[in-house]
Amino acid sequence: MKENDEWYTPVEIIRSLGEFDLDPASSPEAFRLNRSAKKIYTAQDNGLIQSWHGRVWLNPPYSNPLLQDFLKKMAEHNRGIALVFSKIEAKWFHEIVFEYATAVKFLYNRIQFLKPDGTKGTQPRNGSMLVAYGVADAEIRSKCPIKGKFLYL
Repeated sequence: MKENDEWYTPVEIIRSLGEFDLDPASSPEAFRLNRSAKKIYTAQDNGLIQSWHGRVWLNPPYSNPLLQDFLKKMAEHNRGIALVFSKIEAKWFHEIVFEYATAVKFLYNRIQFLKPDGTKGTQPRNGSMLVAYGVADAEIRSKCPIKGKFLYL
């Protein structure tokens, strides 16, 4: 994983989406800050080769090919929510999100992700979207208080 892949989701985003069973792309530092799921896989565990179970929270590394590989595995698992940059021009968006996701919520505001020390980072260059896999997660996301435009795919 690249050093600049270490950006953690603010806890208020995760809490607004309910409880998750697994975060397959986490770290001890991220878990300390946001308690994203009941179980996590770290880079050392390699979440891509592990078995995924239950409702998954995914804020994947944003570098390729890791981003695409994690999104493909999420599409196969088909239960959970992924937080990714809103890059509708990207090949992965067309081939994975449009093809396999149930719904997407384009967020109105850019997320200030957390640095490993817990401080907020600078505003990212791109907006973000929450991608739901499975009908149950689409319903949860459609009702979450995070402002944005929700669309079924």
